[in-house]
Amino acid sequence: MSDDLRTRMHHVADEITPLPVSDDLWRRGQAARHRAQALAVAAVLVVLASVGGGAALWSTSDREARTASGEVPGGGAIPSRIVDVPADLDVTTDLAVGRGSAAFISRDREPVVITAADGVAHRLELAGWASDADAPGTTRLNQALALSPDGARLAWQGADDESGRATINVLDLATGDASTYRPLPPDEGLRLREMSWSPDSSWLAWIADAPPTAWVGRLRPGPEPDSQAHRVRANVPDVAVDTLGTLVHGSAAGGLERIRSTGDTSPLTPGKDVDVTSLGAGRFSPDGRYLALRSSLDPVSYTFDTEDRKLLEHPFPDGTFEDGFVMPQGWLDDRLQLLLVQESSAPDRAELVVTTPRVGATSTWRRAVAVVDAGPAASLSLAVDLIPDLDGTSSQELTHDFDDPAEDPPTPLGIELSLFIGLSVAAAIALLLALRWLWRRVLS
Repeated sequence: MSDDLRTRMHHVADEITPLPVSDDLWRRGQAARHRAQALAVAAVLVVLASVGGGAALWSTSDREARTASGEVPGGGAIPSRIVDVPADLDVTTDLAVGRGSAAFISRDREPVVITAADGVAHRLELAGWASDADAPGTTRLNQALALSPDGARLAWQGADDESGRATINVLDLATGDASTYRPLPPDEGLRLREMSWSPDSSWLAWIADAPPTAWVGRLRPGPEPDSQAHRVRANVPDVAVDTLGTLVHGSAAGGLERIRSTGDTSPLTPGKDVDVTSLGAGRFSPDGRYLALRSSLDPVSYTFDTEDRKLLEHPFPDGTFEDGFVMPQGWLDDRLQLLLVQESSAPDRAELVVTTPRVGATSTWRRAVAVVDAGPAASLSLAVDLIPDLDGTSSQELTHDFDDPAEDPPTPLGIELSLFIGLSVAAAIALLLALRWLWRRVLS
């Protein structure tokens, strides 16, 4: 505004007589102004509350805010994803870690147990465990680690005794107490290549190489231990034990051999029925009738019926695996088996599958029960008793997601973060528009 125009406007104002304004009208104007200021402050507070409340919701660590089914079952659960541990993971010296859900040997050849209650991986300091072949005085590497199906006990080869005799250690994961057993023959330098438990967690089967022969045996750990060892004049690729202590192992000559608790040995299958170059002993069903078999690259899972002496097949359904290496992990009951399947096209991972021995009217085949990285898969043993009974729905969670909420995209109120932000902004805009409309009503 120029100085000349400003001077003229002042002259006009001086010549006009001011209009009288009543005290009531003045007070109403002041009140309306105060209300407008209050509404503006309220609008700012609403926006801040919306943003702050949203941030509080999606930053919470409460698992119920992530998923309605996020609670860990009472007895614990098997993780839905099993990965190898970092090399710098601290060693756990207190071995009373509680019930285990999974056990494996890490890439650094260290023993690892995942606890069932929280899904935490523990690198255990086990007595006699040898992981470094170059360490002074080391004459062996531990090759076997076996978690019982109930998740209560862990077995491994311990240090040789004073006479050079190999030993087996069994750890109670609840108390941290370990017991040492000597079920192996007094042959110096025996090394256990494999161990596995019976379905009821009472017996432990083992294989020890002694080229050109091998030893197979069974051990029932406890206050009154029982054990047997049998020398086999050939390579033994695998072994399984049932609830009665009966052993079944693969034979290099073909077929499966059975060793009863009495020590009697007999062929379970002739070589022409079961080719051990591609099939081998895996895990017995709880009733001992069925033996889930290991298999090499094949689009089928195999089970041997020990009563009917028949080889049962369950082809992989269309659209699942083109082929797979199958390693049985155990049985949920006398009908359902848990298999670890690694497809040739996915060498970096394997999947847990729940299935039945054969296809039929009541057969089951459910994949992706859990995903296991290739490293842990090579030596994995699971507490299969933690898997719940199937309820017949595909949505039932058989394992549990123990992932850290901080590592996952937040889901406030169960809504994806991007959608939640959009809804919050829309709600804030709607509130501002409503306040603007109310403001105009007040001013008018």
